[in-house]
Amino acid sequence: MNKRLTELAAATSLAMSLVLTCSSCAQLKREEPAVAEASPEPAVRRVAQFSFGRDASFGVCAEPACPHVTPKTLASAAPAPQAASLPEVRPAPVVVPVRLVEPASPAASQPGPSKVSQATDRTRHLVVGFAFGSAELSAAARVALDASLNDARQSDRIVISGRTDAVGDVKPNQALAMARAMAVRDHLRTLAPDLGATISIDAQGRCCFVASNADEGGRARNRRVEIVFMAAGGA
Repeated sequence: MNKRLTELAAATSLAMSLVLTCSSCAQLKREEPAVAEASPEPAVRRVAQFSFGRDASFGVCAEPACPHVTPKTLASAAPAPQAASLPEVRPAPVVVPVRLVEPASPAASQPGPSKVSQATDRTRHLVVGFAFGSAELSAAARVALDASLNDARQSDRIVISGRTDAVGDVKPNQALAMARAMAVRDHLRTLAPDLGATISIDAQGRCCFVASNADEGGRARNRRVEIVFMAAGGA
């Protein structure tokens, strides 16, 4: 009988343990917070343009079903082909013939050479040159006048004509022509103080040219004094 009581007590203890365990599990389930199920978010709705041009219209649509602008991408330009490098071509040297021109002689600006000419048997002509802007007799002019002293002594009349080139105004050239003629007259009188010939002066500036005034050579020929020695009956 004791064995029977012992088995009964053991069974009772096991049953009570099971009851307590089940109560604890039920209590734990009641204490867990209820997790609310997440409701789906409403779709975003907006006004969008449908089609383009004359057929364009507007309406309400929900994303992601709304039309979107197709992104455009610029095509990258293909790199330009590089020209093949060509070897440098150098032109052949050109040989230009050069003609050497000798510089003008300084004598071109000096007084023209004195010249004696015969018009008739009773008339002698002498021309002496002058430097630019000067009425001073050059050494060549003095030599020519000295050589004409015999003609001067045999003359009854001597005409001395002073001339200039075309450079400058008339008035200063007129005075220069007169000064040149007077220089020749004074030199003749110095050579022959007893000269009995009648001396006439004809001074004209910028007049009576014998050469072009376009170059120095022609202007040098125009800067002159002409002397005409006339014997009796030669005029």
